[in-house]
Amino acid sequence: MSQRTFQFRLRSSHAAPDRATGSLVVEFLAESGEWQPQNPSLTTPGFRLYLLSLLLCQHHYLVANAQERGIPLQQVEGTFTVITSADWILEQVEGDFRMILDAGASSEEQGRADAEAIAYIKERMKLCPVSRNLPQVVQKSITLELQT
Repeated sequence: MSQRTFQFRLRSSHAAPDRATGSLVVEFLAESGEWQPQNPSLTTPGFRLYLLSLLLCQHHYLVANAQERGIPLQQVEGTFTVITSADWILEQVEGDFRMILDAGASSEEQGRADAEAIAYIKERMKLCPVSRNLPQVVQKSITLELQT
């Protein structure tokens, strides 16, 4: 039986002082090979909404925990790949996220994004309720790195 692959990419910006998400662009790789912006609505296919909720929950936990730690986020970039069986049963979820810091932030603020903080945020991302409700058999991999 063949598998289905769903790919998304995400980019968000986070300006001082509160570092809240100022803009968020999510794109889906269509069968045509073109990236399509995602603006969920009542006409968005339900399964795609489910996958978007999984991606956006991860993003929310990343940003919220970076804010909690006082990390001067400037931008978050991510790729998200979901593999299902031919009959749409989730098999694998892989997310790769990169945090880009505000170059104008003080060295003290930038220093808050140390290895311990990155590991903390990555662990907290696993607590996203959408992810936690995935069946145990789904292979899950989420990476988070600081892009310099």
